[in-house]
Amino acid sequence: MNGTIVARIETVRWKMIQSGVRFGLSSPATIQLSKELDALISIHQRNDINKTTKNKIVQ
Repeated sequence: MNGTIVARIETVRWKMIQSGVRFGLSSPATIQLSKELDALISIHQRNDINKTTKNKIVQ
């Protein structure tokens, strides 16, 4: 799942950059992509924290 999240982050990041260049940084489309990217990054960070915590418990 982690690889899938990273791929999705990269895709949304690229779309957000393109949207920002084309429509401006304050356009609704760019802002929506930014929110989606933030959510994906939060999920990825939580997954990493959970994985690290589980590894420490096992050791």
